[in-house]
Amino acid sequence: PTSCLACNPRSAASLPLKTLFSLTAGQTGEQELESLILKLSILKDLLSSIEKKALKALQDMSSTPQLGLSQPSCRKAKSIPVQAFEVKLDLTLGDLTKIGKSQKYTLSVDVEGGKLVVLKKQKDSQEDWNTFTHDKIRQLIKSQRVQNKLGIVFEKEKDKTQRKDFIFDSARKREAFCQLLQLMKNRHSNQDEPDMISVFIGTWNMGSVPPPKNITAWLASKGLGKTMDEMTVSIPQDIYVFGTQENSMGDKEWVDFLRGVLKEFTEMEYRPIAMQSLWNIKIAVLVKPEHENRISHVSTSSVKTGIANTLGNKGAVGVSFMFNGTSFGFVNCHLTSGNEKTARRNQNYLDILRLLSLGDKQLSSFDISLRFTHLFWFGDLNYRLDMDIQEILTYINRKEFEPLLKVDQLNLEKEKHKIFLRFSEEEITFPPTYRYERGSRDTYVWHKQKPTGVRTNVPSWCDRILWKSHPETHINCNSYGELCGTAA
Repeated sequence: PTSCLACNPRSAASLPLKTLFSLTAGQTGEQELESLILKLSILKDLLSSIEKKALKALQDMSSTPQLGLSQPSCRKAKSIPVQAFEVKLDLTLGDLTKIGKSQKYTLSVDVEGGKLVVLKKQKDSQEDWNTFTHDKIRQLIKSQRVQNKLGIVFEKEKDKTQRKDFIFDSARKREAFCQLLQLMKNRHSNQDEPDMISVFIGTWNMGSVPPPKNITAWLASKGLGKTMDEMTVSIPQDIYVFGTQENSMGDKEWVDFLRGVLKEFTEMEYRPIAMQSLWNIKIAVLVKPEHENRISHVSTSSVKTGIANTLGNKGAVGVSFMFNGTSFGFVNCHLTSGNEKTARRNQNYLDILRLLSLGDKQLSSFDISLRFTHLFWFGDLNYRLDMDIQEILTYINRKEFEPLLKVDQLNLEKEKHKIFLRFSEEEITFPPTYRYERGSRDTYVWHKQKPTGVRTNVPSWCDRILWKSHPETHINCNSYGELCGTAA
């Protein structure tokens, strides 16, 4: 149950800084305004310059051994093997007539070596190949019409480029190739800021039961739904965000557990940058060690939406921070349960939107959906399906989800513009996540004994992940699925 999202942190403007000025006496209002604008401009440039120099100095310090100090030993991150992709060269009709048939190629991505080998298979078992270093790969162009087609622009000579279009076995293979190539460029780039970062977001209603010792399938985005290609599942993500509900573990115990499983999975020591809890609703954020100095302005908050908005059994916890010049917000929530409580859930959402205190305080007049370059909202949202239980089970058994998604309360309320205005969600291709028999992937428990009688809980997509990003920013969802009845 994981959603890995790739975000471009270079595409967003920084949020305004807090500043305080004293105006010179005797100036007119117009002169004061011009003076203020000038000072703001000068100060902005100055602060930006200081920030870049300070960040570079910190990075230099962290990468340079200090004389006289013992250096702690640490394991090197897991190396990524060379991955080969079988592709065909996409040719025009004229080229096909001239050549006779499409040409087969092998594209080998060497992340550690920083190079791409383009191998052309020829007759008589002869081979012809070209090697391109990371800095000679200028652009990747994804075809929107043909989902498994990719254009690659290579630098052949100075100021001269060549484009080749390749057809992959599937869209999934194309995405895996792009991920590996982006990782290679990030790893070998001389730039202070990565072009692209990856974010893992997981949500899990734990049902007040301790987690199993091994949750690597969750971290690897395995399970049902849209999953990652086998070539890329072992690549560590830049940021891991874990949202849980009904989590009975203590905060430190939970963070230590997450660090342990991440170390086992990635062979890296991830750094916790934030942990916030409200009763048993928790959110934890961990980042790669190399990104720790890029994180600033960390903020946490929580909102109660239980009975009379005073109980924390329902509500939300949130974390926000700056990654260099890009603002991120994450909200994990547990909303009101019950098939008939749609209006109450809508109100929970609006209360959280209004009361959660995250991000730059100068933007407090805006709700949190407008404060960040990227805002991710996830958790046990508890929206149900408005359909008879037996009809729902029939559609699930047939793996026909489209009729169910049309009666999904979250989708219906979004269409009415009552909640999650302009939020996005990846296509759902996995069965409803609620409510499985514990340890099962195919048996739903839809009768629940209550003091007032038997309650029917129809299978539903209660666990969801949505996001909202600034226009002109690039974000791509690489996986969205469920594992043992928990979506993320």
